[in-house]
Amino acid sequence: MSASSSATGSSTSRRAGRVLGLVVAALLVLYAVAYAVAGDRIARGTTVLGVPIGGQTHAEAVATLGRELRDEAAAEIPVRAADADATVRPVGAGLTLDVAATVDAAPARSWNPLALARTLLGAAEVDPVARVDRALLRTEVDRIAGAVDRAPVEGSVDIRGVTVVSSDPASGLRVVRPRAVSALAEAYLTAGYVRGGGPVEVPTEVAPPTVDGAEVDRVVAELAEPAVSAPVVLTVEGVTVDIRARAIGRSLTFVPDDAGSLEPVLEAARLHAAVADELAPVEEPARDATFRIVGDRPRVVPARQGREVLPDSLAAVVLPVLSLTGPARAATIPLEVSEPEVTTDVARSLGVTERIATYTTYYPSDFAPRLTNIHRAADLLDDTLVLPGKVFSFNDTVGERTPERGFVAGFIINNGRLEVDYGGGVSQLVTTTFNAFFFAGLEIVEHNPHSFYISRYPEGRESTIAWGYKDLRARNDSEQGAFITTGYSNSSVTVTVWGTKRYRIEATRSARYDIRPFRVVYDGRDPGTEQGDCVATGGVSGFRVVVNRLFYEGGAQVRSEEFRTRYEPENEVICGADGPPEPKPEPEPEPGQDEGAR
Repeated sequence: MSASSSATGSSTSRRAGRVLGLVVAALLVLYAVAYAVAGDRIARGTTVLGVPIGGQTHAEAVATLGRELRDEAAAEIPVRAADADATVRPVGAGLTLDVAATVDAAPARSWNPLALARTLLGAAEVDPVARVDRALLRTEVDRIAGAVDRAPVEGSVDIRGVTVVSSDPASGLRVVRPRAVSALAEAYLTAGYVRGGGPVEVPTEVAPPTVDGAEVDRVVAELAEPAVSAPVVLTVEGVTVDIRARAIGRSLTFVPDDAGSLEPVLEAARLHAAVADELAPVEEPARDATFRIVGDRPRVVPARQGREVLPDSLAAVVLPVLSLTGPARAATIPLEVSEPEVTTDVARSLGVTERIATYTTYYPSDFAPRLTNIHRAADLLDDTLVLPGKVFSFNDTVGERTPERGFVAGFIINNGRLEVDYGGGVSQLVTTTFNAFFFAGLEIVEHNPHSFYISRYPEGRESTIAWGYKDLRARNDSEQGAFITTGYSNSSVTVTVWGTKRYRIEATRSARYDIRPFRVVYDGRDPGTEQGDCVATGGVSGFRVVVNRLFYEGGAQVRSEEFRTRYEPENEVICGADGPPEPKPEPEPEPGQDEGAR
């Protein structure tokens, strides 16, 4: 190549470089001019939910949106979940408009060429930015779900008597919570509901039952109906006992498992109880260790092992034959060694070594039914051991007062009037027991004073009983056992608690206050006999009283406990006499029966 040609090429390259430099410089100048023209304001035409903020500074736009979208940001969100409609308050659900972040998302001056172009040419709608507290939103979804969720109905099989009753399964419904949270978060401040559109759909799904109809039909045909079709013949030590179909039905249930099956379960204790009388000639029950009072001192009576048909073993041999029919419905079971619940060693460790408290109440001896009930209940209460931490229940210990259990009819209080019913008089023993527990320092869990005051009981330190809804309960809150004994005559009953003495107990009583007079009630019916319809009574005023139980260790008081009692007035009832109409009785705080008012 010649020298002239080389020089010419070099000159051309220099001119091209200068042109390129001039073009770049021009573009930079134009870009700088465009950036300057864009200024520090939001792009022209920018709106948020129809609110214009174009041409405003960042601060102006924040103020504008905060003012103009206040109502939209707080507007309740209509919600539909399945067929249920609800509303969601955004603030309570953790949904708020983030005004600053929304303005930040609007096009404004930027060194980014595309953003700068949008700023110069103008922009359209900007979506509002929401701040979401997902913990609050999940709580709101739970609230909605509480009105929508419907648990599936499991297929079930029950036995009533010897009749098999089945229930068909049914699907339930539930809100899909994670998707519901997302749906509400995404829907907040969208144009739909803000512009009056339809509600936000909350996703739901079917909740299928675990136990289906096919399993129900199988259990009915293969297990339930055969189970109660006939007795099961049980052989024990050569003795045969029929377990009747009705006893099987009372003891048999079908429990669903995780796989959707209904598994048969025999309640062992109930099944054993159904044949306990028939087994009695061959069984020798275990005997718990107990105590006998000798010379005013408790002595341990050792426990004894037994030989019995154990309930769990009985259920295990009977269950497999329930699906069979004919002669195959038979089982053989041996007697097994049974252990006492309270062993001799346990009894010796309980610290039942001395008398903690004893209490006696007195009563007239001229009403035989009352004496019968007091004596029968005292026999059932005698020799009761309450282990440390356990709660004594008078109703559970003595049982229901019925003729079959040795009780007779006596006077009770029913809604402030004396009536006759079984168990009348038992509250005499309840009051005696309450006071023995009171002075033994045991924790009184429940007691129910009589509705009106009875003069032979200490004011504010007495209690009544009623099967099914009034009880005397006390917790042995010591680390030792509490052994209860009773004694009685025709005019008194005594309850004694034995154990280890922890406290010296004293009682104080306030004066009566809030005294209210009794009314005279005329009952035109004749009193007749003790079983008559009308029982004449003298009137007793109502009042309030406060009793304090003071606990002493050594010579120092360590704590106290307050018992507040309100007694209603006892009306004077005049039988077989004319008089003014009986006023409508005033409602009592706790209406009901009290066993043994008189």
